[in-house]
Amino acid sequence: MHIALVRRCYSLKKAGAERYCVNLSRQLQRLGHRVTIIGESIDPELRDQIEFIPVQVNHFASWTKNRSFADNVQTVVRQHKFDIVHGLSRTAAVDTFRVTDPLQAHWVNVFYRNRVVRFLQHLNPRHRTIFNIERSVFQSPNVRRYITQSKLDSRLLMEYYGVPEEKIVRVCNGVDTSTFHPGVRSESDSVREELGVEPGQPLLVFASMDFRRKGLGPLLNAIATCRTRDVKLLVLGDGDQRTYGRLAHDLGIARNVVFAGRQSTMARFYGAGDLFVLPTIYEPFPNVNLEAMACGLPVLTSATAGGADIIQPGRNGYLLSHPEAVQEMAEYIDLHLSLSDRERQDMAAVCWQTAQGMTVEQNARNTIRVFEEVLKEKAA
Repeated sequence: MHIALVRRCYSLKKAGAERYCVNLSRQLQRLGHRVTIIGESIDPELRDQIEFIPVQVNHFASWTKNRSFADNVQTVVRQHKFDIVHGLSRTAAVDTFRVTDPLQAHWVNVFYRNRVVRFLQHLNPRHRTIFNIERSVFQSPNVRRYITQSKLDSRLLMEYYGVPEEKIVRVCNGVDTSTFHPGVRSESDSVREELGVEPGQPLLVFASMDFRRKGLGPLLNAIATCRTRDVKLLVLGDGDQRTYGRLAHDLGIARNVVFAGRQSTMARFYGAGDLFVLPTIYEPFPNVNLEAMACGLPVLTSATAGGADIIQPGRNGYLLSHPEAVQEMAEYIDLHLSLSDRERQDMAAVCWQTAQGMTVEQNARNTIRVFEEVLKEKAA
């Protein structure tokens, strides 16, 4: 099968969606399929590993980037012959589309809660452009299947865009268990020493490239109200360190927070933690949740995001009723840190068991099944 994957950036240096595209392409190649990437950019070191067709993008403004990419992908697709064109970025020129980025229509509604601000955001050229592109994707008669990562997004597709339930297939995310696994915990002492964290000191881990959207503010407030006063927070990712460093200072917990920036070897940091915390407002499925679990690290996250699907409260993590439920977050942190070593080991074992059932290999096989169904429909 000749499969084209559409993703604007093909990279292992960026966020989870880009890494997912790389992992999926590699798994599809291992299964014997020919894979071509249609995108704007590719990491130089990946060029020899994959066929890449560049798409011209207008960089005049944010909205022109989104609009030109969506339109120009259609031109590229018309010029080539593929068995399946699979969208991982917003464009209607595909046979199947995976909800990889947050649904913009829902995101704006939950992020901008003030009615006036929300109304103004609907006039924002960037948002309006993405709304229009989303509508063209989810109401296109040419897209035969929509792949979601969570029950939440399956429901949102039907509510916002009237997508028929029979066109929606849920394929859970996958994690590379050769990279993320409990064995990384053997490096815990050396990582803690590197970070200036004492061997027995409670360590929370937070990872994101967007501190505001993923809830770092509420998390800092929760730490300030925890009964466990010596808890440390490791913040991974390139975000607004100045703003959140200032907030930590104002809350009197500046010494409790370590900003480590973007890291290429995330697994070793997960392995050094006691609890992974991501009180995100909304997203389809945070890859970092599953990566943390694969390293034996329980996850505290929001019930309002797609990652809630894999949480078994009290067994492999905890669910917040709302991403800004600061007191509730503090109570869960205190509860987890009060567990005995045996109880934590039991939770770590369930985390690893969860991850083993959600590998990148399984994700690719399930995705291929969707492609095969669509090919049969196209042939008929």
